[in-house]
Amino acid sequence: MPAPRKYDLTRGPIFKRLVLISVPIMATSFMQMAYNLTDMFWMGRLSSASVAAVGTAAMYLWLSMAFVMIGRMGAEIGVSQYMGKGDGEGAARFSNNAFWVAVCLGIVYTAIMIAARGPLIAFFNIEDTQVVREAERYLAVSALALPLIFVHNIFTGVFNGFGNTKLPFYINSIGLIVNILLSPVLIFSFPVEIGGISFTFGAGLGITGAALGTVFASAVNLALKLWAMKKYRNRPFETYRYIVRPCMDTIRQIFKWGIPIAVESMLFTFLFMVMARLIADFGTGAIAAHRVGYQVEALAYLVGGGFASAITAYMGQNFGASRWDRIKTGYRLGVAAMGIYGVLMAAFLFLLAEPLVAIFLSCPEEIRIGGDYLRVISFTQILGCMEGVAAGAFRGQGQTVKPSIVSITGNILRVILTYALVRFWGLNGIWYGIAIAVTIRGAWLMGWYYFYMRKRGDVHD
Repeated sequence: MPAPRKYDLTRGPIFKRLVLISVPIMATSFMQMAYNLTDMFWMGRLSSASVAAVGTAAMYLWLSMAFVMIGRMGAEIGVSQYMGKGDGEGAARFSNNAFWVAVCLGIVYTAIMIAARGPLIAFFNIEDTQVVREAERYLAVSALALPLIFVHNIFTGVFNGFGNTKLPFYINSIGLIVNILLSPVLIFSFPVEIGGISFTFGAGLGITGAALGTVFASAVNLALKLWAMKKYRNRPFETYRYIVRPCMDTIRQIFKWGIPIAVESMLFTFLFMVMARLIADFGTGAIAAHRVGYQVEALAYLVGGGFASAITAYMGQNFGASRWDRIKTGYRLGVAAMGIYGVLMAAFLFLLAEPLVAIFLSCPEEIRIGGDYLRVISFTQILGCMEGVAAGAFRGQGQTVKPSIVSITGNILRVILTYALVRFWGLNGIWYGIAIAVTIRGAWLMGWYYFYMRKRGDVHD
């Protein structure tokens, strides 16, 4: 390993280490959000139907992250724990086998998305034929990026587990910038006149152009990470082979860690799709408003998820090194930091709800619906942000089942509450159900982690 001390999370100032590994991951989340909002901005310039179509198809792309996380979390947990033990060979073994997992799952998932795109979109029972047609097209083209996304996420997990979160940030940022710059060129066509010569600039492919931009950017992302694993100065391993003979024991451990997270993510997405179908009963405008509101809320969600990933790497290395003092202090500092961020985000979403939605939508009714969503959901931000710290702390120690149980139960409760409350408050009843379920889930997981550590004898009154 070229620079073991620089990325050793088992020594040095704890808060500084947490900041160093979390800021690049958070910055990546901001870049991802910027892309999502930019893409939605351009779709909004086409039509509300295009926003609804992308939002509908994107749910299956989102569902793919459940399978992505099997390999990525296996790599991240395995690499971090074995690096903490000082076993670089064991860390490389998890990286290599997570690669095999990602390749196989990515190809299978892509084939299903393309072959079954019609029935998949029909699940939402959308009456607008334009939305259905565009959603099917967007899903089919975007699915071509999935094998690339599956694999480049493995290397993100490897670098995160190693403690070098800056490199994935740089590469992910390049990929997102490529996507942001390509989107308007591929989506629209612009009449241009230079020196009396008129011509059209841009492909004018509409929603297909947005999907192709994602495919090309994903290819750039993967190519750069393949290079980094071999040539980057601060890479995890001095020598590395992309493809080695699979080790079934390691693959089984990857699935043991990853399947609870995958089931959690899959069920969350599926239940979210069930709610989306309920929202669709209120019309295309409600779909578009919810899509925009959710993406704006992702400002907090993605940052919380990024910090949780940093906590996973930090906890993994210290767990491997049996540094329980650093585990305890790191958790407390993480909760405090994300609690403060949650307060700021709650105020931001509540006070600027409708102006934020108005950036992307122009219909007054859609702006009102999106504003109502953001105001209600703002009350969940504090516990939601701190929940990510507890989830990351559990996962870094290889305890992936506990946070998944909480998340799965909370998401089932979310659907039950939304279907119950929609009868009394209409569309706002859906927002209330989401907020109540998120609050219960956050409080439950934080309490469980506290008592889990007390049982281990590492937390005292």
